[in-house]
Amino acid sequence: MSSTLIPVPLPQGAYQIAIAPQGLAQLGPWLLDPQIQPLPLGEKVLIVSNPQIWKHYGSILEDSLQQAGFNVSALLLPAGERYKTLGSIQKIYDRALELRLERSSTFIALGGGVIGDMTGFAAATWLRGIQVVQVPTSLLAMVDAAIGGKTGVNHPRGKNLIGAFHQPRLVVIDPQTLKTLPRREFRGGMAEVIKYGVIWDRDLFERLERCDRLDQHRHLPSQLLTEILCRSAQAKATVVSQDERGIGVARHP
Repeated sequence: MSSTLIPVPLPQGAYQIAIAPQGLAQLGPWLLDPQIQPLPLGEKVLIVSNPQIWKHYGSILEDSLQQAGFNVSALLLPAGERYKTLGSIQKIYDRALELRLERSSTFIALGGGVIGDMTGFAAATWLRGIQVVQVPTSLLAMVDAAIGGKTGVNHPRGKNLIGAFHQPRLVVIDPQTLKTLPRREFRGGMAEVIKYGVIWDRDLFERLERCDRLDQHRHLPSQLLTEILCRSAQAKATVVSQDERGIGVARHP
């Protein structure tokens, strides 16, 4: 199975983005491969997801990790932005305490941007920071939210007011998970891809212009979708490597 590895070359905490069909089934071996994820990990893993995503992909990810020798547990949180709160983070902490997760343990975020943000924030603050792996299942999370280490939750008076920068150890993008993504969410992610094309990658924008439809996964050839994911992820990785904290980066020439 072919895969594309895109490095995110940070001075501290460099990592890779792995893009591959059926990538979920490869996560266990990838976490043990020093060329993909060089940091030694403990055997305890907590997957955080929501019921809808878990129904489609939970068993695939769980089986891959268990076959690689990891001790796997899961926590399912309600889906939706309104659950992106400190109350949900408390549930992650409670489960981590119940499992006696240690500094060598790993959180894995399986879902869209909400799950990724919450799991990343919980990882940043549990025991003052443990490993997190991002496995985004929405297009927007694949090309933006899962890359760069921005984590957080909402305050009753504002969105994403509580958070931390905490880079993942690995980002795994499996294009096949987009088959179950609702049309509205696919369109939202494609808007971000188009933005990359406008300000960063002229060739990508021209490829998008030649497409008849961009609003659903089924209208895009698999090769084009993979190219979109790779080029968008590369653009985000370049931005993050130049401007990890989001202060501002010059436009790509």
